[in-house]
Amino acid sequence: MSDRPQIFGIPTSTFCWTTRLVCAEKGQPHDFFEMIPGGVLDGVRHPFARVPVLRYHGVTVYESMAIARFLDRELPGAALQPADSFALARMDQWISATSDYLYDTLIVGIVGERLVAPLDGREPDETIVAEQTEVMREQLGVIDEILCGSRYLAGDTLTLADLFLAPLIHWTDKTPEGGEALDLYPTLRRWFHGMAERDSFKATIPLVHI
Repeated sequence: MSDRPQIFGIPTSTFCWTTRLVCAEKGQPHDFFEMIPGGVLDGVRHPFARVPVLRYHGVTVYESMAIARFLDRELPGAALQPADSFALARMDQWISATSDYLYDTLIVGIVGERLVAPLDGREPDETIVAEQTEVMREQLGVIDEILCGSRYLAGDTLTLADLFLAPLIHWTDKTPEGGEALDLYPTLRRWFHGMAERDSFKATIPLVHI
């Protein structure tokens, strides 16, 4: 049995990347195994055919938020969840917003059409891109406004919320529409630059590019 966290998933998945970022922020080496959604590897599976899945110290955990919280509590190092109730609520609301709203707009709508579609041999749906670009600009504006008042999403300390959002911004910035939108919000772009310069980000950035 490995003493290191074992994460199973897709290298380019933002949710898989977040769980790896948690390990890196805690200073904990981990092993990553590529596994497609619905796959089974070394007895590990996600019952709802998603990724990531974590195996650590004899237990298996699925769903990225559960994995991130578990790793933060289980591993030594600076806490990535605030003790203050309001700051914790802010962290939770931004994890939820990232997973429920921003992911659909940025990754499914923009990145999916601009970067993934050509790899699948199809042309981007320009109607979807145009529609989601408008939504994206509004959503990024909300984040920029929040970051104008605090260094990170939940306050002045890095939390899990920042680790959920940063991978989305990384891929979004690689699209023409995303790059242009981010340039409209210098505070958000400064936040992302700071995230991208962290050792954890550099150590876990996917080697596979889309």
